[in-house]
Amino acid sequence: GAKVIVYDTDGKSYENTTDINGVAKIDVPANGSYLIVIKDEYYILTTVTVAGDTTITVNASAMHYANITSTPINVDAKVKLSTFNYTITITTNVTVYASASLNITYPEEVSKFPFKYVLENITYDGVETNETTITLDMARDYSVNANYSRTFYMTLECWMVAAIVVVIVVALLVAWKAGSKTAKAMIQQWKSVNRKFVKKKG
Repeated sequence: GAKVIVYDTDGKSYENTTDINGVAKIDVPANGSYLIVIKDEYYILTTVTVAGDTTITVNASAMHYANITSTPINVDAKVKLSTFNYTITITTNVTVYASASLNITYPEEVSKFPFKYVLENITYDGVETNETTITLDMARDYSVNANYSRTFYMTLECWMVAAIVVVIVVALLVAWKAGSKTAKAMIQQWKSVNRKFVKKKG
C-alpha cells in the first residue's frame, strides 16, 4: 500500500500504510490542523483539520499536479504547501499532487566530488527564472525543471592538469612495459617447454 504521513505544525510525524481498500488509520495526539503526505509512485499533499474522530478522503484525481524535475542530475528539493507551515524534502524527478499553492525550492548548488553542479535557471510555464524558489498556484498542471551546470569542485590550475596528464602517461607506460615483460617471459617459457621437441640438424 501507499505510505501515509501526517505532520503537525512542529514537524512531528505519524504514519501508516494503506490497506487493500486504500484506507489508512492514523492516531494523532490532539485536535488541530495537520499536513497529509501520501507517498507512492507520486506524492499527494493536502491538509486536514482534526476534531475528534475525523475521516478524510484524499482524491488525487480532483487535484492538479506538478512534475518536478532537474537536469542533468537529481537533487533534493524543498516543497511547501501554502496552507500549512511545514516543508518536506523530495528527490527529483517526481510528480506532486497538491490541494493548494505549492512553493518549490531548489538547492543553489550540489557537490558530487569531483564535480559541483550550480543552478543556472528554473523553467516552468514558459517562464525562466534565476531564483531558487518558485510558487505554483496549482490551478492547473505544471512541469518544472531546474537546469544545473557542471564544474569541477575545485578549480584546477594549469600545473595540476599537467601533473594529472603526466601521472596518467607514466601509469600507461609502466603498464605497457609490464605487459611487454610479461609477453617476453611467456615466449621464453614456451621456448623452454618446447625445446626438447626440436631436432638438431646434422
